[in-house]
Amino acid sequence: MRRTVLLALVSGLAVPACSAPEASNLFATDGSGPGSTASAGGGEGGAPGDGGAAGVGGQGTGAAAGVGGGTGGSGGVGPIIDEPPVCGAVYVDCDAEAENGCEVNVTNDALHCGTCPVDCDGACKDSTCIRTTVHVSGQQDPLYLAVSHGTVFWTNGAQGVVRQWTQGDAVAVNIATAQVQPADIKVDATHVFWANEGESGLDNGQVMRARIGGQEPPVAIAAGQSAPWGVALDDEFVYWTNREGGGSVVRARKDSDGNGPFTLISDGGGTTQAIAVDATHVYWTVRDQNGRVMAAPKDSTGEGPFTTLASDQGQVREIAIDETYVYWTTSRTGTVMRVAKTGGEPTVIASGLTNPRGIAADATGVYWTDPTSPNVMRMLPNGIIGAVAAGEPSPYGIALDATRVYWTNGLGMDGTIVSAPK
Repeated sequence: MRRTVLLALVSGLAVPACSAPEASNLFATDGSGPGSTASAGGGEGGAPGDGGAAGVGGQGTGAAAGVGGGTGGSGGVGPIIDEPPVCGAVYVDCDAEAENGCEVNVTNDALHCGTCPVDCDGACKDSTCIRTTVHVSGQQDPLYLAVSHGTVFWTNGAQGVVRQWTQGDAVAVNIATAQVQPADIKVDATHVFWANEGESGLDNGQVMRARIGGQEPPVAIAAGQSAPWGVALDDEFVYWTNREGGGSVVRARKDSDGNGPFTLISDGGGTTQAIAVDATHVYWTVRDQNGRVMAAPKDSTGEGPFTTLASDQGQVREIAIDETYVYWTTSRTGTVMRVAKTGGEPTVIASGLTNPRGIAADATGVYWTDPTSPNVMRMLPNGIIGAVAAGEPSPYGIALDATRVYWTNGLGMDGTIVSAPK
């Protein structure tokens, strides 16, 4: 019943119209627009641009920035309620179905801004359309991103560059060049960490560390890795997944110089992909024929205990966590899912999608991207789904800070780093 309505909202299908607002009110005069933040110039091998955030499984300012694109920090996201809130000025019945009540929040839904349906070419804040902020443009294959204290970091995968942009700077700077297929990226208070996938079958992948600002040459925390992809952080360690060589989950100290010691948390688990950590456990996705979501204690040394939180999930992609739940995207089945950290039956948040990828979570909701869709989506803590932003070229990686949502656009030569208010 309720899930049918959520699918319509996610896919952007037309719904019966409420009264439309005056066209003159569709864009706020004080809304920030493209170019309101200085476009950053390209460094070595790089085009102009600036950065965003990507979190491991949606880790953010409470739990370190996160994978897959990305993904938010710790913070309790409340349970999905069975019925939407009571109709009023905020929650509106847009589909004229009494069974699901008032299924749209018109104050912050870019597809139903102020009333329904009103599509913003941008974001919706306080029932008024505003433009998203393009921080950087001209990026080559921007993938994942991370954000910390007003500074954004991202990987330009095909270009082999890791970049940084700080609010107020005129240009972006290169933290590292000549990287071999850089993938996921995370940041703490002083350093940025990322995975270089390397060349398939050669075991020449690396997990890298560099000081924020690029004043020091990057250091390989670990070399000789089998296609490392996902990265996660806690106060002491960096965690990563190796997608090849049977698949593994590994941990090393943040200050490692490449010689270890390395701790093998899980070995031989299939094509491990995205990863997230909280105070006690590490969580990861496995892209094998079963499509699994796994968990183990952070101090595991390869013997578990391992918990299968979900299986038969299809082509599992990115992961995010909050205080209670684990969230993930599946590209083949086109779903966004969640399950309690303690286990139980996985729940569908959204279905019928084409290629959901990045996901992030914090106390304000669960956010996800689909590069085949123009919308950056969010589920509020009360279960209402809406679009954070509409009209985007190809949203992929995603990350959160306290007030904004950041994402990368475009898998090509003219990618952008963009943000919008939560």
